[in-house]
This record gives sequence, structure tokens and C-alpha cells, in this order.
Amino acid sequence: MMSISEIFSVAPAYGIVYLVLAFILGAVFGSFLNVVIIRTPRKESIIGNHNGGSHCMSCNHKLGVLDLFPIFSYIFLGGKCRYCKAKISPRYWIVELSTALLFTLAFVAFGISYKLIIAFILISALIVASGIDIDTMEIPYGASLIVALLGVTETIVSIFTKEMPWYDHLIGVAVIAVPFAVLALFGAMGGGDVQLMAAAGLLLGWQIVPAAGIGIVLGAIGGGISMLSVPKGTKKLVSEKSNEIANEWYKKQKENGVAVIENKTDAIYGSIFDGKADIEAECVDAKLWTGKPDIDELNGMLDAELSGITKYAVSMVFDSEGVKTVSCKKQIVFGPYLSVGILTAYMFGKAIIDWYLGLM
Repeated sequence: MMSISEIFSVAPAYGIVYLVLAFILGAVFGSFLNVVIIRTPRKESIIGNHNGGSHCMSCNHKLGVLDLFPIFSYIFLGGKCRYCKAKISPRYWIVELSTALLFTLAFVAFGISYKLIIAFILISALIVASGIDIDTMEIPYGASLIVALLGVTETIVSIFTKEMPWYDHLIGVAVIAVPFAVLALFGAMGGGDVQLMAAAGLLLGWQIVPAAGIGIVLGAIGGGISMLSVPKGTKKLVSEKSNEIANEWYKKQKENGVAVIENKTDAIYGSIFDGKADIEAECVDAKLWTGKPDIDELNGMLDAELSGITKYAVSMVFDSEGVKTVSCKKQIVFGPYLSVGILTAYMFGKAIIDWYLGLM
């Protein structure tokens, strides 16, 4: 193990070279992470596709070497495809640059050590989790599993290094999983958020506390800005349309002999994301219905009327008479904010805790 200060004190030139290599490695990894973020939700292979390699999302033309230089290709091409001139999302270079900078920061924090490898993997997993959460409102299980495996690794290593008692890692899981699970029950968090933070608790131990604090504060700020950016009247429109559609749909179901049985209620729920409704058929309790309700039809009706709506959670409660309640709530993406908190705590958690205790 060698810290960056030790490297620069022995051979400053080597220190500069290592920083540049960390930046380049991060940029290359970032380019690959873009592929993972795009293809994972589509269940496509991340190492190849029907075109045999990376291709333009607009014209499907296979990309050449000049199109694939991380960060710089976007700049040289003016943010447009070289073949069809379609605009390229700036997120490609943002992910590449962010990964490059974070890899460099990790090297500054850990120097040459096993923790640097852990940090590189953690950065990659959290960037993928954040990107997919932004695109789909879901944190992939695989990303949380990778963080959990890193936590298992750190727990085992701590037995020998004594840097942190091994049981503190287990305490970290309990400390964060319980309150976040309660928040999820009240709809303030998603199941993926709880899953990710529990995994991070195993990795960070007590340092999960500043991670959660940073994530929640940033989430509150970002969520507030997101709520304020919603066009006036949108929530009312979504609520009124959803209620109208729910009544129309349920009327059709009853005409086909399908309804909630007497003296019972059933709630079905889902989301509307990028104009696509996803009311979950799995949440229907078959024992409470006289037949099988057509959820695909309900999704189709919502799609037709709410095509311009994104990131709304929808819940509908039915009884034998009709629709009891329909509620719509703007959804906030928490994954990116929690990821910032987790990564900050992993790199600087001890310093943050020492600083806080010093104030007391």
C-alpha cells in the first residue's frame, strides 16, 4: 500500500502518470458503463448485439474507431452522429467524464491499495444504478448485489486489518435497513433504494450514517427542484384523467362479468413513465375478483390519454360498486443522490465523522 503523498514524495513524475492513467481508465470504463446503462433494461447483451458492436441509436450505423474515443469523440463530432447527424445525448460524455474524475479522486483518496480496487468497482456499480434509476425508476438488483459483495469483502478484510470491527459492518446493515424500510412503507422510498442502502450498510458499517444524511439532503433538494419544475396543472390533469379512465375501464370489466366481490376492496397500482403506463397485473388479488381483470386494457387506455406524462405513481382502489379512490403522486428518483452519499462516505466517511465529533 502506498498513499498518493508517498508516491509524490518519492517520485513526483510517477504520481502525475498514475493520476493520468486513473483518468484514462475511468473514461474507458465510463464508455462501457454507458453501454450497460442502455442495454441492461432492454435485456440486451452488454458485450455485443445484432449489429456486432456499438451503433448509432438513431440510424443503427455501426460506429467506427473515431466515434468511440471517450469524452473526445463527442466534442470532435459536435454532439452529432457522423453518419445521420442525429443529436447524441450529452449523457454519454457526462458519464464518461464523471467516471474519469471519480476514478482520479479515488486514487487521490486511497493511493495504491486494495481499497482503490474496491472504489473503482463501487463507482462503476453506483453509476450504473443511478443511470438505470433515472431511465426506468428502478435500481437494478445486480448493482446492489455488487455493492453487497464489496461489503462482504470489506467485512472479511477487516478481520485481519482491524481497521473496523467486523461486526460494525453487520450493524451498518441494521442501522440503515430498518428506517429506510419504514420510509418505503410510507412511499417515501422505493424497494430498490432500501436494497441499495442495506448493501451499502454492509460495506460502510457506521459510516452509512453520513452516507444516508448526504443522500437524503441531496434528494430533498433535487426532489424539491423536480416538483417545482412540474408544469402547473399537471398533477390535477393526471388525477382527473386517471380517475376518468379507471371508471370507464371498470365499467367495461363489469359488463364482462368481472368485478370485485361484495364487501371487499382491492388496490392496483403502478407507474406512468415517459408516457408509458405500467399498472402491475401481479398486484391484483385474484381471490377478490369474480374473474380476471384486463390490466393490459387499462394500461392501453392510460397510454392513450397520458402520453406526455412521466414519473407518476398511480394507485386505484375498487370495490363491488365502482372506483373508491384514485391517487397520483409525482415520483422522485433517489438512486443518484444515495449513490453520491455512499461514495462520499466510502472515500471520506471517517474524516466526516471525526469532523462532526470534533464540533461536539
